[in-house]
Amino acid sequence: MANTSGSVRSAAPAIGRPVGSKRRAWWTREEVVLGYLFLLPAVVVLLVMVGYPAVGGIWYSFHNKMIGFAEPKFVGLQHYSTLLQDPAVWKAVGRSAIFTFVSVGFKLPIGLGVALLLNQAFFGRGLVRGIVLLPWSLPLVVSVLIWGWMYSDLFGVFSYILMKLNLVRQPINFLGDPDLALPSVIAVNIWRGFPFFAINLLAGLQAIPDDLYEAGRVDGASRWQLFRHITLPGLQSVILIVSLLSTIWTMNDFTTIWVLTHGGPGTATEVFPVITYKIAFIGLELGKAAAIPIMLMPFFTLLIVWLTRTISAQEARV
Repeated sequence: MANTSGSVRSAAPAIGRPVGSKRRAWWTREEVVLGYLFLLPAVVVLLVMVGYPAVGGIWYSFHNKMIGFAEPKFVGLQHYSTLLQDPAVWKAVGRSAIFTFVSVGFKLPIGLGVALLLNQAFFGRGLVRGIVLLPWSLPLVVSVLIWGWMYSDLFGVFSYILMKLNLVRQPINFLGDPDLALPSVIAVNIWRGFPFFAINLLAGLQAIPDDLYEAGRVDGASRWQLFRHITLPGLQSVILIVSLLSTIWTMNDFTTIWVLTHGGPGTATEVFPVITYKIAFIGLELGKAAAIPIMLMPFFTLLIVWLTRTISAQEARV
C-alpha cells in the first residue's frame, strides 16, 4: 500500500501539469525570436538612415570641421556657445517660429474646412478629392518655381491682377520686399501643406460612427453642437498627430525658401535650415552648422513626448 500511495503521490504533479506545456513554451520562444527577426530589417534601416547621421551630426558639432580642409579638431561646446551669442541665430529662431506656427495655424483650419466639405455627398466628389491633393503631390521644386513666377513684379500674375483691379498703381515685388517676403513664402507653404491636413482629417471624419450624429439630431443638437461635441473630440488624436508632423516638416522646410528667396532679401526669410546651409556650404563650417539642428533636438523631443502622452491618455479614457 505504501508503494502504491507513493506512486500515486508522485504521479499527482504529473496529472496537474498542462499537457504540452514544454512544447508551447518552446514555440513561444520561437515566436519571439521570429518576431525580432522580422523587426531586424527595419531596425537596420533606422540605424543606417537615422542613427548614423544623428550620431555623426552630434560628433561634428563638438569638432571644428571645415569642408575641404584638415582633420576635425575637438572644440567641445564652443560652437554652441558661439551660436547662442550670435544675434543672427536668434533672429533665425524668431523667423522660424513665425514661419512654422503661422503656417500650421492656417493649414489646420483650412484643411479641416476642406475635409468637412469633402465629407459631404455631391456629384464629382472623387474628382474634387483628387484635385485637392494636387498641391501636395506636385514636385516641390516645380510648384515653388511656378509660385516664384506668379510673385514676379515684371511678369507675375498677382501684380497683373492687382493692377487690373486698380488696387495698386505699380507692380509689387513680393519676394524683394523685406516686409512681404516672409508672408509670401508662408503662403506657399500653406498652399502646399493644407491637403495633408485635409486628407487625414477626412479619414478621421469617416471613422466617426454615424450613430453618434443621428443620436445628437434626435436630441435636438444644432450643427455647431454636433461639431463641437462629436466631430472635434473624434478628430482630436488625428489633429494632434498631423499638427506635430506638419510642425516638424515646416520648421525643416528648406526648399521652399531657398528656391524663392535664398533667405533674402537680406535676411528677411533666413530661417534655421537656410542659416544652417549658409554656414555649412557657403561658410564651409560644417561643425558649427551641425550644432544648429542639434540645438533643436530637445524641442522636437518634448513635442513628441507630449504628443505620445496625450494620445495615450486619450486612449486610456476611451
